[in-house]
Amino acid sequence: MNTKQLSATLLVVLLTDLMVNGDMIPVDTVLEVERGLRNDWKGSGLCRDATDEEIAEYRVEEGAAELIGEDIQTMAKARGDLEDVIYSLEQKHEQLVDQVEQLQGKATGLDQQCTDLQAELETIGKQHTTAQAELAELANQKKALAEEVAALEKAKKAASK
Repeated sequence: MNTKQLSATLLVVLLTDLMVNGDMIPVDTVLEVERGLRNDWKGSGLCRDATDEEIAEYRVEEGAAELIGEDIQTMAKARGDLEDVIYSLEQKHEQLVDQVEQLQGKATGLDQQCTDLQAELETIGKQHTTAQAELAELANQKKALAEEVAALEKAKKAASK
């Protein structure tokens, strides 16, 4: 037994403007409708069956709409992913700004330490210069005392003769 299963929906072309679920659908629009609705509309003269060309055109548009829908979903997902990346980057930016501020504070502290150390180095340099002058004077005093001791020893030797 050879059986054919009839399609649950058919494509029809409206022969007049038609209000469906509160929406006005203009004449010559191709619609996919259930078999029972198609029979009612056709019997009332509201539609005719779509031609093979109209069916092919409808399927192409329907396929394009599905592709566009998939593209939109893909783009929406990509947009969501990009928004997540942007949020993550904003968080990183805030962390980096905080780190920069902390480092600037440390740099200011180090600049002050450097200034203090330079002043201390200058003070130590002056103390070094003063100590060298005192050392030179003590060397001169030692030399003078050594000469005096030598003269006294010479005089003592001369007196003991």
